[in-house]
Amino acid sequence: MFEQDVVEPGYIFGYILSLLALSWGLLILSAFGFLPSVALGIIPFIPGILALLFLSLEGHPVEVHAWPLLRPVTIPATIFAVVYPFILIGLAAFVALGTGLGYLNSGAGTGILAGAILAVSAFIYAIPASLGQEYGYRGYLLPALTYWQGRVAATVSVGIVWGLAMAPVSYLILQAQGTGDPFSIAILAFLFTVAISFAFSCCYYLSENILPVVLMNILLLLAIPAFFSSSWNPAGTGSGGLIGVTWPSPLPLLLLLAMAFVPIFSWLFVVMNGEVDGDAL
Repeated sequence: MFEQDVVEPGYIFGYILSLLALSWGLLILSAFGFLPSVALGIIPFIPGILALLFLSLEGHPVEVHAWPLLRPVTIPATIFAVVYPFILIGLAAFVALGTGLGYLNSGAGTGILAGAILAVSAFIYAIPASLGQEYGYRGYLLPALTYWQGRVAATVSVGIVWGLAMAPVSYLILQAQGTGDPFSIAILAFLFTVAISFAFSCCYYLSENILPVVLMNILLLLAIPAFFSSSWNPAGTGSGGLIGVTWPSPLPLLLLLAMAFVPIFSWLFVVMNGEVDGDAL
C-alpha cells in the first residue's frame, strides 16, 4: 500500500457516520411523510456515492477511484461468487427438507421460459444497486479498515455498518410482508448480514475487484426468495419460493449456516496473509 492511498481513520469515521445518517434520515423523513416511500430505494446507492465523494475529498488520484473495478478479476474469485450462494442455500434447503421443517412448495413456479425471462430481468435490474453497495462497502470501506484493523476485524466492522444501513429497508419490507414479528426478524437479518460479510470479504480478497462480489450479491439477492417462501404459508401455495417453511422466516436457518462458515473464512484470511496487498486502497 502506498502511503498517499491510505484512508485516514477520520475519513473512515466520517464516511460511516454519513452513511448511517443518510440511510436512517431517509427512513425518518419517509415515516413522517416528508418523502415518498419510494425514496428508500436510494439507500443501496448511498455507499457508492459517498465513497466517490470521500475519495475526492481525501485527494486520491483518479486511478484510485477506479481500482475496485479495474483490477484483474481472478478465476477463484469468480468461482467463489457463483458457488457460495448455492452451497449456502442448498445446505439450507437440504436441512429444511431433511428435518421436516420445510416442504416442497407445489404452488411455486411460473414455467421455464417465463421463469428464465423473470430471472434475467431481475438480474439486470439488480446490477446498479448491488454495484453501488459493493463499491462503497467492499471497494472503499473494507480495504480502508483492513489497513488499520486486519481482515477479520474489518469484515466484522463492515458487516455491522452494512446491517445497520440496510435495517430501515429490511424492517419496512418485513412489515409489509407480514412476516412474523418484523422487529425480531429484522434483528436476525442484521446478524445474517454480519455473518455473510465474511463470504463477501473472502470473495473480494481473492481478486480485490468488486465485480465478482457484485455477482455474488445479486445471486444471493435473487436465489434466497426463489428457493424459500417469503412468509409462512401452511397451504404451501402463493408464497413464492420453491421450499416452504413451517416457521415465519427461513432466516434463522440461513443465519446458522452462514455462521458455520465464519471460522472457515477467518482461517482463509490468515492463509491469505491477513493484510491487503501493496496496491490496495
